[in-house]
Amino acid sequence: MLSNLPFRLALLIILSACCRAALAAPLVHHELEVALQPNRGWLQVRDTVQVPEELSRQPLCWTAPAGLEPRLGTAGLNLIHVDEPVARGGRYCLASLPPDRRFTVEYAGQLRYPVLPAEDAELTPVSARGVYLDGDSFWYPRFGDERVSLRLTVQLPADWRSVAQGARQTRTVNEGVATETWQENQPQDDIYLVAAPFHEYTGAAEPAQAQVFLRRPDPELAQRYLQATTRYLDFYSRLLGPYAYSKFALVENFWETGFGMPSFTLLGSRVIRLPFILQSSYPHEILHNWWGNGVYVDYATGNWSEGLTAYLADHLFQELDGAGAAYRRAALQRYANYVNAGRDFPLSEFRARHGEITQAVGYDKGLMFFHMLRQRLGDEVFRAGLRRFYRDRLFQVAGFGDLRAAFEAAAGVSLAAEFEPWVTRAGGPALRLSQLQAYPEGDGFRLTGVLEQTQSGAAYPLRVPLAVQVDREQ
Repeated sequence: MLSNLPFRLALLIILSACCRAALAAPLVHHELEVALQPNRGWLQVRDTVQVPEELSRQPLCWTAPAGLEPRLGTAGLNLIHVDEPVARGGRYCLASLPPDRRFTVEYAGQLRYPVLPAEDAELTPVSARGVYLDGDSFWYPRFGDERVSLRLTVQLPADWRSVAQGARQTRTVNEGVATETWQENQPQDDIYLVAAPFHEYTGAAEPAQAQVFLRRPDPELAQRYLQATTRYLDFYSRLLGPYAYSKFALVENFWETGFGMPSFTLLGSRVIRLPFILQSSYPHEILHNWWGNGVYVDYATGNWSEGLTAYLADHLFQELDGAGAAYRRAALQRYANYVNAGRDFPLSEFRARHGEITQAVGYDKGLMFFHMLRQRLGDEVFRAGLRRFYRDRLFQVAGFGDLRAAFEAAAGVSLAAEFEPWVTRAGGPALRLSQLQAYPEGDGFRLTGVLEQTQSGAAYPLRVPLAVQVDREQ
């Protein structure tokens, strides 16, 4: 993409991307007090925000939900409404902060827009069917690309329970109202709040608390997930490094989803009851707490997380069962079936899955890239590179360049030939074997032939294993 740019401009773009990923994002702390009245679709929020010094040197602007005009709970500050069109919200700015860089904002009302990506207009963020709030709901002030920590106190009906990232500190019930407090001090890229009339189940506390939240009682299903949670957390902790959160929870959603949040996953009712999910999608969602919700993705340089997670979850457990080659063959077939020259793009341009083509590139080509890298380095060095990457980049944004640096440090060699063409170029090699000849030589045979890459463009650095089958009858 940079080939037609002047060299100095291209260099500046590369350096900018590098530095953006390397610099730690500012950390904003939120003390949230939330009251939910799901039957009314009512949400009330009081958020006391602690702003770091690096963000205090400029006006702080954020989007508030449409129809929920915020007001300040801190004296002496001026909140300005900005005449700027924003879908589902309005823009507000603080021109200045008090000396302690701390302010409180309050608002209350109904969020009337539908939850995305659901098409059902009745699926609003707060309803009798359930609660789902994330950054796209604008339910707390978000200033830019900062990281957040949180202490979240939620009031909701006594027969409801909430789920957020981090640890639940308390739960009390008084006069038909439950009050729960969640806390997470590690830098997060969003704040999530989910609630419903859940039935809660808990399991082992090592290496973290296992939890299941179901919308109807099902002790047998819950027990299967609790056991699987403990097993997978232990497996990945030993493979990659210690699990970074205090819990992992399976949460049944009120519409069909497959979301992975920090310390919990939000799956639809049909999904969690499919018999194969415990051995496929579920370890995938747990592993995202290492890749994506542990080490964050620098999307500007490409989403490496999905390919790596698919390789170390979906593929790895097939490999442990002796079916790894068949899984990789299917991945290559999907890539060949769905991607052609007019629809292909490099891994560095993959952001998220939106249909078969993006899945074939980001997941299938991505996992094959990591398989190739593992073959190049060997299992021991490959694992050492993964552990180094996780240790050094935990709760930070990272890109393919950071992955390369971790593997190079573990291997002690340059991996430019592995990363540059496979990450930054679209497509892949096309191989042709021709001019095969076999003739006797001594006590055996000599086999000759030509193996060539026939795709357009430069050749890929490629190691090709060859298997020779001998007809014993001749």
